[in-house]
Amino acid sequence: YQNSYSKEDPNIVIILLDDMGYGDIESFGAIDYYTPNINNLADNGMLFTNFYSAQAVCSASRAGLLTGTYPNRIGIHGALFPQSKIGLNTSEKTIAEILKEKNYKTAVIGKWHLGYQKEFLPLNHGFDYYYGIPYSNDMWPVDYNGEPIVGDKRSYYPPMSFWVGNEPTEVIRSLEDQGQLTTKITELAVDFIKRNKDNPFFLYMPHPMPHQPIAVSEKFKGKSELGLYGDVIMEIDWSVGEVLKALKLNGIDDNTLVIYASDNGPWLNFGKWGGSAGPLREGKGTMWEGGARVPCIMRWPETIQSDQVISKIASTLDIFPTIADIVGQKEFKDKIDGVSLMPIFQGAHEVNPRNELYYYYGKELIAVREGQWKLVFPHTY
Repeated sequence: YQNSYSKEDPNIVIILLDDMGYGDIESFGAIDYYTPNINNLADNGMLFTNFYSAQAVCSASRAGLLTGTYPNRIGIHGALFPQSKIGLNTSEKTIAEILKEKNYKTAVIGKWHLGYQKEFLPLNHGFDYYYGIPYSNDMWPVDYNGEPIVGDKRSYYPPMSFWVGNEPTEVIRSLEDQGQLTTKITELAVDFIKRNKDNPFFLYMPHPMPHQPIAVSEKFKGKSELGLYGDVIMEIDWSVGEVLKALKLNGIDDNTLVIYASDNGPWLNFGKWGGSAGPLREGKGTMWEGGARVPCIMRWPETIQSDQVISKIASTLDIFPTIADIVGQKEFKDKIDGVSLMPIFQGAHEVNPRNELYYYYGKELIAVREGQWKLVFPHTY
């Protein structure tokens, strides 16, 4: 295996779903709704069947993805709240900062959830642009039916707003407003692609959906046999299609690496509207397979052969060093826990970049996997 990227560096697009389970798209066995654009991504790329989030909860998972480090190592445990005083420290190097050094334009469009105060926001972590919400879409003074909360700790949350840069702009007041988020994020992403078609870019799209409370725009209401949850997934599939269409229309499709994954497993408390882990045990909030193992597809026409199914262990932790490898950076000042997947991308299927995985939840080591074996320690959850 050799990294031979003397040619033009590729664009990078990461589409990250919130609480999408292992069984929530057709390529992984979903029924009652259709995901043709995600299917197309898989048919023309590489589908990972043993792909893991860094932790089965929002903030920790995102910290692991952006830094290539187990979140415990950098002090991010669980999910951060609006009143949390901590966030992703600016001393931690992110994917965006590596790519900025290579003259990439960088944007995060969607849910951030790595610190609410200005010092922790994306513009201090290597991103040129930020559009989206700063934390989870249920962290607002409204219940899952859209009614104001009285007498619950969530009633003390600040109003949720859509942010541009370091400033909140429009307030999100209702589930109808939340139903516009997928479309708004998609339109902003497509615009970013158009504006940067002539230079390398990194687009990070962390969708707020299908995290509860779920909501959908009018154009997808009633489209699936499953009901609202299926409608939401179909709108996300539409969003993926719009991004792929924009890459093709702007002539940059072949040299763009698209990574599609979820931050953790499904929120099973909500029944059929909470998603599916398919054949796996449990979901979000646990480090059983249903909480940690997530759907992942990677597509890069110039490098990745189409229609591949990869059963080797991989993780969101591996995205950081893989992208660093692509742009020629192999040494890091700080310890990272990810490994480069470039050998697999380039067809070296006898190579096994990762044979072990550690399952943390909060500060606790829950389990260890080596090859086909997993040791789970006694714990409550």
